[in-house]
Amino acid sequence: MIRHSASADLVSPSRGFLLPSHSGRGTRVRPAFVLSLALTSAVVPTSAPAGVSFDSLRNGASGMLEPRTGSLLVDYYETFLRDQDIEEFRQHVSARYTEGTLARLVESGNTQARRGAVLALGLFGSYENNAALARALRDCDATVRSLADNALWAIWLRADTPENNETLEEIRTLINRQRLDQAVELATRLIERAPGFAEAYNQRAIANYLRGRIEESAADCGRVLHHNPYHFGALGGLAKCQLRLGQRREALKTFRRALKLQPFSEGLREVVATLEAEGE
Repeated sequence: MIRHSASADLVSPSRGFLLPSHSGRGTRVRPAFVLSLALTSAVVPTSAPAGVSFDSLRNGASGMLEPRTGSLLVDYYETFLRDQDIEEFRQHVSARYTEGTLARLVESGNTQARRGAVLALGLFGSYENNAALARALRDCDATVRSLADNALWAIWLRADTPENNETLEEIRTLINRQRLDQAVELATRLIERAPGFAEAYNQRAIANYLRGRIEESAADCGRVLHHNPYHFGALGGLAKCQLRLGQRREALKTFRRALKLQPFSEGLREVVATLEAEGE
């Protein structure tokens, strides 16, 4: 049986709703992701999830790789791994690569090129790369997937104007300080000013969840997904709201949708299997 944890176990005010990990506790992703994840040695799994081939997970073929530009990106990435100078990496890559080229390398480069491209897009990429980075969540390389997870959060949090992004940070700070009513009020004003800013709805959903306004939180998760169907945080939040509301069949559908985005997630597979075993 799936048990409900306390709100603190379900929501990270700095990052959003937490998807379940294999341990059953929420997986928190550190905001300063670039050093910790780029330096992680990835272990490539020996088998892909059922019905998913490694060729489809790569989203490209080696023949599509641009050898010269890909090799240069690998040089920059490996220099970063050695020197751990993220600003130098950002400057070199942004001076030599367009976002379009980086997005192509995310889907067709070799392992090191894909890692470097995802890392770079997380540092300075725009929301236009949302779909490409979301597809990288299905990559066969664990480091690419981890970097893509964090890169997506980075672009979501800077997806609007500088002024609106600054307001979003104020809302997140209010949530961190448990000033939830003020966070909801400020988020509502931001939404009125920028109705297409998906992350504004997500932060209001978090604040409402922490206030115990589960139906309002679920409604905002739905609005996030209307604007950004790749928002796995909102999918996890919606599923948790549905469980809290006793909507287990709907929660299972939502968790299955999240699993399609992140097919390597052990926690999601366990939750889906548990709900299926209990009956829809």
